[in-house]
Amino acid sequence: MMRGLLVVALVLFACGLRAQVDGVPKDLIEQRIEEAAERLGDESDVDLTNLFEVLTDRYLDPIDLNHTNAQELSALFLLNDVQIGALLQHVRRNGKLLSIYELQAIPGFDVRTIQQIRPFVTVRENPMGTTATLGQLLTKGTHEVTVRSIVNVEERRGFMDRNNPFGKEYYYPNGNPLPDLDDPAVVDSLRANSKVYLGSPYKLYTRYRYRYRHNLSFGFTAEKDEGEEFFRGTQKNFDFISAHLFLRDMGRLKALAIGDYQAQFGQGLTFWNGLAFAAKSSFTMNVKRNAIGLAPYTSVNENLFMRGAAATYALTKRIDVTGFWSRKYIDANLNVLQPGEDSLGTNIPESTFTSFQEDGFHRTYNELRKKDAVLEQVVGGHLRYRGKGFSIGATAAHAEFDATLDRNLQSYNQFDFNGRENTTAGVDWNALYRNVNWFGEMSMSANGGTAMNTGILVALDKRVSMSMLYRNYGRDYHGLYSVAFAEGTNPWNERGLYTGIEIRPDRKVSINAYVDQFRFPWLRYQTDAPSDGNDWLVQVNWRPSKKVEVYGRVRQQDRARNTSDDVAGIKPVVRVAQTNYRFNASYKVSDAVALRTRLETVDFQRGSAPLQHGFLLYQDIVHRPLSSPLELTLRFALFESGSYDARLYAYEHDLIGVFSIPPYYGRGIRWYGMARITAVRKMDVWLRYGAWIYQDQTVISSGLQEIPGNVRSDIKMQVRWRF
Repeated sequence: MMRGLLVVALVLFACGLRAQVDGVPKDLIEQRIEEAAERLGDESDVDLTNLFEVLTDRYLDPIDLNHTNAQELSALFLLNDVQIGALLQHVRRNGKLLSIYELQAIPGFDVRTIQQIRPFVTVRENPMGTTATLGQLLTKGTHEVTVRSIVNVEERRGFMDRNNPFGKEYYYPNGNPLPDLDDPAVVDSLRANSKVYLGSPYKLYTRYRYRYRHNLSFGFTAEKDEGEEFFRGTQKNFDFISAHLFLRDMGRLKALAIGDYQAQFGQGLTFWNGLAFAAKSSFTMNVKRNAIGLAPYTSVNENLFMRGAAATYALTKRIDVTGFWSRKYIDANLNVLQPGEDSLGTNIPESTFTSFQEDGFHRTYNELRKKDAVLEQVVGGHLRYRGKGFSIGATAAHAEFDATLDRNLQSYNQFDFNGRENTTAGVDWNALYRNVNWFGEMSMSANGGTAMNTGILVALDKRVSMSMLYRNYGRDYHGLYSVAFAEGTNPWNERGLYTGIEIRPDRKVSINAYVDQFRFPWLRYQTDAPSDGNDWLVQVNWRPSKKVEVYGRVRQQDRARNTSDDVAGIKPVVRVAQTNYRFNASYKVSDAVALRTRLETVDFQRGSAPLQHGFLLYQDIVHRPLSSPLELTLRFALFESGSYDARLYAYEHDLIGVFSIPPYYGRGIRWYGMARITAVRKMDVWLRYGAWIYQDQTVISSGLQEIPGNVRSDIKMQVRWRF
């Protein structure tokens, strides 16, 4: 296996000696990624790798603003739909742009917006077609090899005593005598219930990818998490391996995916996998899903992708048809019924599983039992008609498992999907008329459950834009692959109305605000009654100069939860209120040094329980000299919270391709430092060390992740070579 990989690497290297392309500016993509992270709101676990790939692709192959469409522009995640609509209408009414700076005459495009998108767009008189030969496709592109390693410095409980994995501490806490370890059957039984990690504490990642403009991409990604075995024991390879071949815009063949890919359609109600950026945040116009259709999958999330084949073909200039098929094994909590247990009395063992396992960890024998436990097959299609100023699409998808999902039913989840197969079908639309964009989707699952959402984006004035979105998701809607806009985790059992506004009084000031009112007609997890709530935000941005930007934000959330009091029977529902205050200032001391300061507090109260407070103050220093091969990023933070409920989130700079918005809770100090060195031309090296130092804890985390002491730190190293 290793010999084969070596041969492939040598062949690819030989082909890549002639492939030269200018490198992406060192800080360009990172800055845009941070902008996009703000749009996600407070999420502790996000995967922005695919956006990084999109922006890199578009830097190397910019979008031609005179020959583009809304789908292509929205994929940048740097423009809202009002801006996109204004741009497309300007080109239709006034003809092709003569210069990129003509954007300043279009409503919604200020200097800052133009600066944000400038590296990823261009203006051409005539469209640039795909006329490359097969030889050019394979030799004129860009190769990229990335190798990464991450290790936690402090040893976790799961790695302790691995040389004596059957010790009393882990297997016989009551002091029972050790069994006969010379008996293979006894050893196998102990291994199956072992409480230690089987593999090394290193997280390893490697990736190779070849790209030619926006038209060809192929490569592979491989990863093992900490604690997973590597080329030994239960793992004869990397724990997760992904590969893809993707073609785009080859005549009428708009997209062809073989291997691992993503498929996104409509507003995310009927079918969508991968990250969806439309969410409640200070970007109040960011409520519309912008489906990318088919795209290559290059990330390491072990669930949010399709594995098989898919294609999009243009039947006419206005009609596209997409077909997709996927077959892969997924992790699940599997049960095997014994003969005589089935309800039909056939005495044939029946496989069932109680839930999907989505963390991707396979570090212990217990976790390995869940790996690839269920076969998932998905087949579906999408048909889209594009008219002048509008488009309408229809999507259908059928999913089938080789085991029956049999959840542990309780009152709150009795309407959730159970069974072996499910089908969803829906219709989505998008219409643009002058300064109004109307969009939405209606969907139905096989059991008859329905869901719909619809919204508008409107430019009320050159300085005022508004967004509204109404959703009505049935409690029995089964959207296994739905990620539509919602207050809850999933788009069912919810009704709501979101209203947002953006005001730009002048070039230096902008005001964003939204109000979201929602209701849950049925019970929810930890809420034993129908409930309602609201969420509102106001943010004022001030940009006095190109080097200084300041904003202040207030956000309040009010929802219902079961009381935390110890009461008998059904717990009463109480109000849960949370208010966040944030002040953020970014300023450039010089062309090479940028600073950012943030102060944020939170108040959290559940019913009549004591009010919990949270506090976060951090200072970032980013040193990116234009003429030096060394870049430095530093953060020092102080934080305190009365409980995990009063936690706060903050985006952190990390290695290219690694993104995190961790929660800050407890009381302590957080700091990290990262260096990026361009050792030789087209090769970058990253080194990052970060630590959490708690003042209120003597033991961090629990279970196998437990760390004795009050410090949790990690070291990250990465090498990227582009040629």
